Parts: sequence; C-alpha cells; structure tokens
Amino acid sequence: MTAATTKMQEDLDSLLSDSRKAINEAQDYLSKNGVRYELQDWVTIAEYCKRFNIPNTQTVSNWIKRGIIPKEDTVVIEEYNNIRLVKAIPYHDNSKQE
Repeated sequence: MTAATTKMQEDLDSLLSDSRKAINEAQDYLSKNGVRYELQDWVTIAEYCKRFNIPNTQTVSNWIKRGIIPKEDTVVIEEYNNIRLVKAIPYHDNSKQE
C-alpha cells in the first residue's frame, strides 16, 4: 500500500465514522420549523396512553382540546401524515376530582 492509498483509506474511514454519528444523532430527534424534538420526550397519543395507562386515545384528544395538555406540549407533524405528538409527561384532568 502506498502512502497516498493509506491516506485515502484514513480519510474514507473518518468520513464513514462521521456519517454514522450523524445518522445515529438524527434518529434520536425530529426537527420541525427549527425546533428540535427529542424523541424520548415526545410520543404519539397512542404511545402516551400506553405509557401512562390511559384507557383510550379519545381521553387524551379531549385533554388537548380542553387545554389540560397545553398547546406548547403538542406538535403536529404534517410531513408524517399530520401525526400529533405529545410531550411525555403526566397530565391530570382535575375537573373530575371526587
């Protein structure tokens, strides 16, 4: 192997390593309108229901409509068939207190 070939191989290895890092990072977040959404912090309504033992998705949809889940804690991703993501933190409907 010549010095030029070795240098090219090193450059290629470096480029591939940087590409892998960028791909892995891109898989961990979603970006919309310049805002970065960490995927472990934002979930679909169905996933939210599973995580927080909510019996049906309509409950969460109603919470969004009624403002129990604040607007800033939801995002609609048009590029993914208008899917709605919810910040994965517990919310409570305090209007149903016993």
